Amino acid sequence: MGVQKHVLEITSSVSAEKMFQGLVIDMYSILAKVAPGAYKHVETIGDGGAGTIKHITLPDGAPITTMTVRTDAIDKKARTLDYSAIGGDILMGFLDKIENHVVVVPNADGGSTTTTTAIYHTKGDAVVPEENIKYADQQNTLLFKVVEAYVIAN
Repeated sequence: MGVQKHVLEITSSVSAEKMFQGLVIDMYSILAKVAPGAYKHVETIGDGGAGTIKHITLPDGAPITTMTVRTDAIDKKARTLDYSAIGGDILMGFLDKIENHVVVVPNADGGSTTTTTAIYHTKGDAVVPEENIKYADQQNTLLFKVVEAYVIAN
């Protein structure tokens, strides 16, 4: 099994508490309001804490249409979330799983920085193509900006 690591860092004028609430706790309800087509269906099994499973179906025609995500750990006080993509076509046939570690920290100016570390666990000696990592960064940044705009407006 191979391992690749990638870090995405995004800064916001929104406080760490509000950004964590929007990105982690309220994300699916926010997206249902501001981007109703972002997800075709989300089935949640669990209470949102560690062990919760989400089966997510994305719109037809998207490069990735299914994913199963497991919450591994969540700490609201420390504003951290660990979750893993463990199933669906997001694994592209050459990944065993994708671990994600999210931390939202306050900045001196009252804003925040969100850092997401993705650890790709590949099958054999497979390598995640750079264009796949760039696509994931673009999608995650877009999701972040949508949630950030909602939090600022509300």
